[in-house]
Amino acid sequence: MTLLHLDTVEHLLALDPTLANCQDSDGYTPLHRAAYSGHYAVVSALLNAGANLHARTTDGWMPLHSACRWGHATVASCLLNWGAEVNALTAGRLTPLQLAAGNTAAGQTIELLLSQRTLQAGLKNSAGETAYDIAHRTSEHHRLFEMAEPCNKIY
Repeated sequence: MTLLHLDTVEHLLALDPTLANCQDSDGYTPLHRAAYSGHYAVVSALLNAGANLHARTTDGWMPLHSACRWGHATVASCLLNWGAEVNALTAGRLTPLQLAAGNTAAGQTIELLLSQRTLQAGLKNSAGETAYDIAHRTSEHHRLFEMAEPCNKIY
């Protein structure tokens, strides 16, 4: 993303602020797309233009789910600072932490989420798995959960 692209986004939002909350056929908003692409500056511009932080896709994903699934810790931090729900569930009962736990490149995102005071790390998805279970099955990140266990009641 270049400054020219960011200027274009900001210009379009200034012309028509409703663009911040348009949705595609799957319910994704520009904020979802910017979050999963890791475009921090665009995420900030969209939020400042009134983008709905709690918008849901047809599968129940919020922008925080998108950022966490793809391991964009800086974007996830921004969304959390704006009030994103750290324990939000998708239609499949996936939390942002569970989505990050399945990504081998999401260590910083997992650390960020585990540091949230309101995190409920032991929530189970529709398959009965916690984020720890997913991390243990898919990556070395389960060690982060083990270190955070005394604070987060992960198991």
